[in-house]
Amino acid sequence: MRITGKSGAWPSPYSMPKGRRTESGPGWEKYLDVEAQKRKMEALPEGGSLGSVFMQFEDDYKAWKAGQPELALPEAQGWTEENLAFLKEHYAGDLSAFEAYDALETMRRMGVISQKEENYASGAVMIVLDPSEINGVMYYTDQEDPSFWLGNFHKTPMVNFRSLDDIISWVEEFCTEEHPDVITHAEAMARGWVPYRAKV
Repeated sequence: MRITGKSGAWPSPYSMPKGRRTESGPGWEKYLDVEAQKRKMEALPEGGSLGSVFMQFEDDYKAWKAGQPELALPEAQGWTEENLAFLKEHYAGDLSAFEAYDALETMRRMGVISQKEENYASGAVMIVLDPSEINGVMYYTDQEDPSFWLGNFHKTPMVNFRSLDDIISWVEEFCTEEHPDVITHAEAMARGWVPYRAKV
């Protein structure tokens, strides 16, 4: 753990607004429901399209976030005791999907994690596609494969985050050197990260 500052217990000088979790949002299961995605696809008008599960989640998160109080973050950046105390108080207990993602966003803003770490946690890794590969792009065709409907959202690390401790444990094990800033389409295919799917 990369902690700086005085040793000892993590004091919490922050008093969070009461009722922070009046509406903490749904759990991850809402976005991992294959049947729900099927119903959404079936309900599309002719010629309509459906955004990826991540895009659906992000739109819902932004709507939820708009109703949350603005955070007054500590001035220090990085793994300081002050920052960890802030995170432990604001993201205590079981986290909803929105709160887990919000924790990642907040940790990045505080310099506790990097943009790369947030990208890999949320599955938002840039994939470089060579123009010569366009005709060879593969689409999911097996409708029994959850990836056909979920676009691999179910494989992102953050869907397993149920608490701040889960996030911190993942970050501690993340090896930056083994994860490039961008990956080629071929490598993405090898990792099972194909972000395309065919319409039914």
